[in-house]
Amino acid sequence: MMELDMRVLSRQQMRRIYRWEMQEAFPRGELKPLWTILRLMERGEYDALGFYRGEELVGYAILRLGERFVLLDYLAACQGKRGGGVGSAMLAALQRRYAAPGGLLAEVEALEEDLSPEEGEKRRRRLAFYTRNGFFDLNYQADIFRVRYAMLGWSASGSMDTGEAMEAHRALYRLGTLLPLCRRYVHIPIQEKEGTKP
Repeated sequence: MMELDMRVLSRQQMRRIYRWEMQEAFPRGELKPLWTILRLMERGEYDALGFYRGEELVGYAILRLGERFVLLDYLAACQGKRGGGVGSAMLAALQRRYAAPGGLLAEVEALEEDLSPEEGEKRRRRLAFYTRNGFFDLNYQADIFRVRYAMLGWSASGSMDTGEAMEAHRALYRLGTLLPLCRRYVHIPIQEKEGTKP
């Protein structure tokens, strides 16, 4: 597996990545405003990491820090660097960094009935990527700012208590900066209305 150099990103580097990489890589509805990311970094609630081959940035990860669990909020290889093992190398480095105590949580867009064939295939590939890299299904879904996610986890022990992971997931959204919006737009797990399909 390729070895990458992992470095903490400065605010200026984060601004550049947000403008030139994240806006291309993530749907608008999944992207927090830049000011929110910078504020979470400043408060010590976010780790923003760049992955380098020599001096060339090849990918980045932004993680929300909790007491026992870490939420992988954004992970992407840079434009022109995808498909060559960069994503797997980044996940391996993150697994080493966050092996203790609880592990990593990942929100991955869920498979749904009404997806186009292209979107369905993209989501299947993304879920398979995480599974190949040691993540497992936590058996619940979340609705976060109107996007449905399948919840995956990784721990050094190879297992994770779903109830504990779910409570930690909720707690990550209860942290001060996001709390007012979360009461309305974050549902962990999804509460299905009567007569609707899960």
